[in-house]
Amino acid sequence: MGLIEKFMVSAYGIFIGACLVILVFLIVRRCKIRKSEDFEKRSN
Repeated sequence: MGLIEKFMVSAYGIFIGACLVILVFLIVRRCKIRKSEDFEKRSN
């Protein structure tokens, strides 16, 4: 495998890893917000 192919695979792996980290962060953040909201703060 050449240098360009290794770079492309590494960049793809880093991109997928970053997307997974952001997704987990947003899910955890939403769960924390949902626990703290009461009936009046909920939007319909």
